[in-house]
Amino acid sequence: MMTCKEIGGQTLVVGTGYTVEFIPGKLLAVLRLTPSFYYGMSLLSAIDTMDECDASQTPPTIAVVSSTPSTVTIRLDADSSVWEKKTHYYAFREKEIEYWTEIDGKGRIDRAYFFRGTIEGNEVASVPGFTQVFSPMPNFIEKQEFHASEYTAIAAGNYKEIIETIRGFGLHGAPLCFVFHEGDTSPFLSVGVLARPGQYNFHAFEINHLSRTACRAPEPIIGTQALSLAYHGHQSVDGHWETPHLVLRFADSRMAAVGDYVRKLEEYGGVIRRTRSYEPWTFQPIYCTWHDQVAIAKKGSRRTNLSFKEMESGNAYFDSCTQANCLKWLGLLEEHGILPGSFIIDAKWQVLNSDPAADTTKFPDLRGMIDRFHEKNVKVILWFNGWDREGLPDEECLLVDGKPVQADPTNPAYRRRVAEFMRRMLSNATGCYDADGLKVDGMTNTPAGAALRTHGGVAGFELARCLLDLLYAEGKKAKPESILGQFTAFPYFADLCDFARTGDLYTIKGDPLSANKFRADIQRIVMPDIAVDTDGAQRFNYIQKFEDMLLGTPVAGVPCIYQAEWLMQARDFCVPAIRPLQADEYESIKRHWEHYRDNCRQLKE
Repeated sequence: MMTCKEIGGQTLVVGTGYTVEFIPGKLLAVLRLTPSFYYGMSLLSAIDTMDECDASQTPPTIAVVSSTPSTVTIRLDADSSVWEKKTHYYAFREKEIEYWTEIDGKGRIDRAYFFRGTIEGNEVASVPGFTQVFSPMPNFIEKQEFHASEYTAIAAGNYKEIIETIRGFGLHGAPLCFVFHEGDTSPFLSVGVLARPGQYNFHAFEINHLSRTACRAPEPIIGTQALSLAYHGHQSVDGHWETPHLVLRFADSRMAAVGDYVRKLEEYGGVIRRTRSYEPWTFQPIYCTWHDQVAIAKKGSRRTNLSFKEMESGNAYFDSCTQANCLKWLGLLEEHGILPGSFIIDAKWQVLNSDPAADTTKFPDLRGMIDRFHEKNVKVILWFNGWDREGLPDEECLLVDGKPVQADPTNPAYRRRVAEFMRRMLSNATGCYDADGLKVDGMTNTPAGAALRTHGGVAGFELARCLLDLLYAEGKKAKPESILGQFTAFPYFADLCDFARTGDLYTIKGDPLSANKFRADIQRIVMPDIAVDTDGAQRFNYIQKFEDMLLGTPVAGVPCIYQAEWLMQARDFCVPAIRPLQADEYESIKRHWEHYRDNCRQLKE
């Protein structure tokens, strides 16, 4: 039962397992879960515009709006240098706290800060009673734990700061939720964003974003412990506006906290619920051409400097994606008793990424080849690079700094183009390829920043969803049973994902087993029943036995190999290994795939 009382001029809220004490003199509301675990939330929050930082001159006034056994609502009335009116709200419930800010006025929002503001020229932020922050956003160095003073983000696309700190995102989006904790013992405090469809036009949810002034603080070990949403001017206010809400909840573990947040987001209406069932064939083992392609390219490379890996992009890697090789690679697998349920034709089977049509010099009869694969009951998935503008007219591109840089899914001409090429790829009509779905790549290149301009004025996660929704809708028109494969764990994209990928498995470790499993675990929290493609694990394995990697993939999801002819293992500062697959390795694949399929049959029975 919730209670609210005044003690010595200070407001105290008591819920199940927590208390919050408002201390106006310190500009803090101290949430305490145990005597030693607390979060001192600043009473100030700021909504900066593109023209001015939101600042206060006086502390906010605290008023109890209502107090019932189920909910205590407290209002903080604040002054503002930018807005005509600014009010912060807390809704305290038995096992959660909800927080948001409402403003009146006019302006383009750069950033919405929670629990950080400026008063009389001084930045005031929050005080942690914990040292660790867990992020469910997979990255390329498997760093999921951050110190309470470190910066990190969950974003719709890679940032300069993200590249510098964690080398890039491993998935395209994850639950917008950080978990505060101290070691491996409870409590675990989750802080997540509650937004509804149409409200995700921010690019990132960040912790410890620092202003230029804060970056020069004399105590650099101290962060602001504040949270923020980066809008970069793509949210306009003319009248009244309410921020997305924060929800603070308590759990007994990191992953339980993330799962609890996702369920709360669903209850809040923050996702679009999926009504379509998953295609059964997506649970069958997978082969993808990419690492056979990379092996061939690297075999022909004369580079001897082992310190730095060449970017796996360019004609050397694309040239071997041919009809002849695809037929050879499927034939090699068949010779060894291995038949994949789906066959992914990777980069670059098409002439232009932006308007995919088969390169007939490499695929003289793509439709005929796909028909042959279908006769063997093998589905065919075509690679598609999401934001690539190769060959696209400038007028169908979004702009950054006034220059056309990427496809614009809000542009009517580009939308018509997508309808045409999705039909070409997926329809069984004459002149079309009759493929079964798309492997959508490159989504972490979702553009951001104040200089971004789109035809429809969309930005952030909403811009990424706009592209995915366009591909999905046109794909289902062309072939209702087709699938869209994504490397995502973002709840707002889940209804558009038929087939999840764990993605490129770069890792600091000598094998990607834990990276694969962590990504799949996050994806299953968001999409519990989806097939998870465990991607090209062997290429990133430098230590474990070939068979041990095969044993590890069914734990994460659907078995997937990127090798039909060549085994390539390469990483910076290590001697690369490129050789033909051996008979015992083909036998291992066959045995483990048969075991996986037997288990699938038993589960159905």
